[in-house]
Amino acid sequence: MKLEMIKKTFASEQEYFLFEEKSELKHEFINENLITMTGVSFEHNEITLTIALLLKQLLKGTKWKIAIEAVKTKNAEGNFFYPDLMVCHPNPDKYFSAEPVLLIEVITGETRRYDLVDKFIQYKKIETLQYYLCVEPEQEVVIFYVKDAEGEWSTEIYSKDEDVISLPQLSIKFTLKQIYKPE
Repeated sequence: MKLEMIKKTFASEQEYFLFEEKSELKHEFINENLITMTGVSFEHNEITLTIALLLKQLLKGTKWKIAIEAVKTKNAEGNFFYPDLMVCHPNPDKYFSAEPVLLIEVITGETRRYDLVDKFIQYKKIETLQYYLCVEPEQEVVIFYVKDAEGEWSTEIYSKDEDVISLPQLSIKFTLKQIYKPE
């Protein structure tokens, strides 16, 4: 995925939403800058789909909503992002959720810095966010950020099939094998 930044001002959120509806490309909106989101690889798509199906199965029968790639999240400063996957509280707004609990990005060479640094700085401003998962599509590596009860973030890196990612807020856990080598 290649990133391109364009300076743009909108009079309202609704104006941004209308712009997005008419656009052939998706744009994140950060501090009056449009970040064009273009093209993903088959590996990226496959990992995203695998995780989405896994989450759908694990969260079946719960209140949590799962969104994949085309639904935005919003931080406290009014910036909008398209995470690859999101698990959020039920939200009546049809365009975005301001209450995600889990955000997942499948990172690539072109987006690595943006996802691991820039987006994470912005995502940390979302009060409800408890977990941020960054998944490498071409190698078995997951970087997992977790917020503790005091609001401090810690990082864990997983790289083995048997490594377990636990998300107690969602009452689920899964292994890297379930992400990278589903049966």
